[in-house]
Amino acid sequence: MDLKKILLVEDEALVALAEAASLKRNGYEVVTARSGLDAIEMTEKDPSLDLVLMDIDLGEGMDGTEAAQCILNKRNIPILFLSNHSEAEIVDRTYQIGAYGYILKNAGETVLLASLRMAFKLHEVHQRQLETEQALVSLQAYYDSVIRKAPISVYIVRDGKYVFANEYGASLLGYPSPEEVQGTSVKDTIEHANPFQADPVDPSQRFRIYRKDGKSIWMESISVPIEYQKRPATLVIGRDISATVEVEEKLQKESYLYSSRSELLEYSFSHDVSQTLRKVIDLVCALTESSLGFFHLVKPYGEGTESVVLHAWSTDTIEKYCTVKEFTAHYPLEKAGVWADCVRQMRPVIHNDYGEVENRKGFPEGHPSLIRELTVPVIRANRCVAILGVGNKAVFYNEEDVDIASRFADLAWDIVERKTGELSLQLSEREQRFLLKELRHRTKNTFHQILSLASLQADRETEEGAHKALLDMRNRISVLAGLYETLQGEESSTVSLKDLIHRICSGLSKAFDFRGKQTLSYDIEPVSMDSRSASAFGLILNELVTNAYKHGFPENREGTIHVSLRRKENRVILTVEDNGVGFDPSLRERAEGSFGLELIDTVVNQLGASIEFQRITGTRAMVTIPLPNA
Repeated sequence: MDLKKILLVEDEALVALAEAASLKRNGYEVVTARSGLDAIEMTEKDPSLDLVLMDIDLGEGMDGTEAAQCILNKRNIPILFLSNHSEAEIVDRTYQIGAYGYILKNAGETVLLASLRMAFKLHEVHQRQLETEQALVSLQAYYDSVIRKAPISVYIVRDGKYVFANEYGASLLGYPSPEEVQGTSVKDTIEHANPFQADPVDPSQRFRIYRKDGKSIWMESISVPIEYQKRPATLVIGRDISATVEVEEKLQKESYLYSSRSELLEYSFSHDVSQTLRKVIDLVCALTESSLGFFHLVKPYGEGTESVVLHAWSTDTIEKYCTVKEFTAHYPLEKAGVWADCVRQMRPVIHNDYGEVENRKGFPEGHPSLIRELTVPVIRANRCVAILGVGNKAVFYNEEDVDIASRFADLAWDIVERKTGELSLQLSEREQRFLLKELRHRTKNTFHQILSLASLQADRETEEGAHKALLDMRNRISVLAGLYETLQGEESSTVSLKDLIHRICSGLSKAFDFRGKQTLSYDIEPVSMDSRSASAFGLILNELVTNAYKHGFPENREGTIHVSLRRKENRVILTVEDNGVGFDPSLRERAEGSFGLELIDTVVNQLGASIEFQRITGTRAMVTIPLPNA
């Protein structure tokens, strides 16, 4: 450990020598001075000195207390007085100087050493305290600087007045310096009373601040109770949120406009054009705080000119302000007043002082007077197609009103176009339905005419082969006619095979006039097939049932023809069997050139199907048809 260095100030040489020896013997480094001036000079030159042991009586010249005072004025060092005097006056002088102790010379070495240790300890404590105080002062100065220069507003409010404001807070209120804010009433700057009351539950508040220049801003603040200058007060920390509030208001506006647009679109689906346009105009009038509103069309008129078609007005315009009897009018654009300037200039036009507008024209009888107006064009393909206008707002129209009117003007035109297109589609669909109905009717009549002609020709034909051929042709045409009627009754492009089978078999029963000797039975699962495949299916069924009747029951013998339809995975199996005379294996060879069997083979191949004839009690024909969409 480093030795403590002591300056011993003693004018008596022998005494100084003895005291120095005692101090050195107890572990101190000692230097001596014989006068007060020497002591002052040595403390100035030697920064390594740790303590001054000062004799009060230094002979002629400066005494110890005076020298100590000079030393302490220049340096913070502990001074311990050593003297033979015990008078109260002398002791009091050393106390006033700020000495670390007073020791009588005859007190002995033990007292001296104890006093030295105590002096060093006290000085160390004092030094730490001094450093702490200096640190606190620096910290306070730093925080004070931070608060004064902080980019947020800081206020202290007491008794309803500002008693402190930082620079940013002063500028927020419109004052050039914080000092000018002090003493200002809070009520003069805030839109409502007591906004700075501390709320432990929800300390955050929003409010509008009125600046010194009369302008206003939005502030968000937190208020907490504090003690300021030993009195209760409120600390207010705030920030300017005007930009945030502006964005929030814009978002709210956009949200409302979006929802209004959606509501109008939904409304348009269940109302006609006139009702929808009036709804649009009423909304624009409400949003722009206007009492009048209209929506007019601009159409080509002659060669190179345009005309204005008066089309729709707001509800209030018709019911409260306008008494014009004829609302429908059509006249050239050049005859329209200044309200049509937006068409001529191809941009929105505002007349905030309508009475001072040049070239304005008069109003028809019953037309409301105009104070101000805003008109916006609807532009499509570099041409104005419509005008939306509002009028008589209590204050001037601005760009926000232009934006609102323009948005809904475009929406109104889009609705007009859509509704017009829908109406055209409805008319076109109605015409097509009529044509389709007429075509179906004529096609059906044509089938019946062909069937009638085939029947008449068959009845007149005396040659048996020709007669049968005509009857077969009639039956095949009947199948196609039945399929056509079936398709007319179906809403989809698929055909129920069950319905088709019943229709074909019922027709054949009538054609062959079974008269109860031959009967038809069915076992049919519900299966659907596309119309093209169903047509081929019907021809196959017709030929198989016809062959069963012709060849299975000679001489009109009794019997049964059974038709079944089964679905198996992605296939459908049609079976036609009878209990007639049975199948002749040589049938296909002997029937070479038979149109009926050739027709069956052709249609089976067309469907990608297969056919098999079996000899049982009678004859069984099985046709397996793939279902491509299964």
